[in-house]
Amino acid sequence: MLGGMHDFAGKVALVMGAACPPEIGRAVAVRLARAGADVACADRVEVGHPDSACASPEALDATVEAVRAEGQAALRLEADVADAAQVNEAVERCAKELGRLDLVVNVAGGLGPEMGWAPLLELTEASWRRSTDVNLTGAFLVAQAAARQMVEQGDGGSIVLLSSYATVAADVGTSAFAAAKAGVDRLVSAFAMELGPHQIRVNGVRPLGVDPDATDSGHPYLEQTVAQSGGDRDQWVRSKIALNRLQNPDETAAVIAFLLSSEASFITGECITVAGGSGMR
Repeated sequence: MLGGMHDFAGKVALVMGAACPPEIGRAVAVRLARAGADVACADRVEVGHPDSACASPEALDATVEAVRAEGQAALRLEADVADAAQVNEAVERCAKELGRLDLVVNVAGGLGPEMGWAPLLELTEASWRRSTDVNLTGAFLVAQAAARQMVEQGDGGSIVLLSSYATVAADVGTSAFAAAKAGVDRLVSAFAMELGPHQIRVNGVRPLGVDPDATDSGHPYLEQTVAQSGGDRDQWVRSKIALNRLQNPDETAAVIAFLLSSEASFITGECITVAGGSGMR
């Protein structure tokens, strides 16, 4: 399914969350490389996948190799988006080792037992804070560091932040995540307004329902959400998604690539929902 008609030749991209489940970041990295961009692939790396906001070392290696297989330069970076020093270092290394920074995608974020996965009345403060740190503060830190580099370069750029359809309709257990992602939606419009005079565009994407079978790492918290609904996956899909199917990660990556491209040159401050018609039922 991977492909695309956008021309990113000579561009340098940074993808934060390039290997974590459900692999939207990997699909973005490969799409951009296929269209001619060199790509810095960054993720928080931990063995054992304690949550969906991290990747295994092997998964990050696989993303880097997939970019190189497209004939483009790839830079492997380990960074936690909730850590400002690590984010700043990732941006600095990307600009130094690949020459500049034109395109930035923050896909890092997610759910886990220690980062907001619980009904609100059972949620601990520590879990709430970790969810907010990764899903909202992380998006802010990535956009801020990237924008500073782009302003210094002086010739514009494009940033896309991953939000979620959970901002529209959260399920039990995802409310902390949904609240943080709603903050991302507001960040998109605020950054777009402030960075417009520098010709830096900022947009967001709200996905829903990546098919676990279409990834190497699965999508554990989709499966748990389905289980909580009391039905099976097919019933959940039929009740939620007008197209009656889950999505491939590349279907969100395609929208991200469009927003990064010159074809979206007059689009900024928007959050595009990629959810198969959810909310129509």
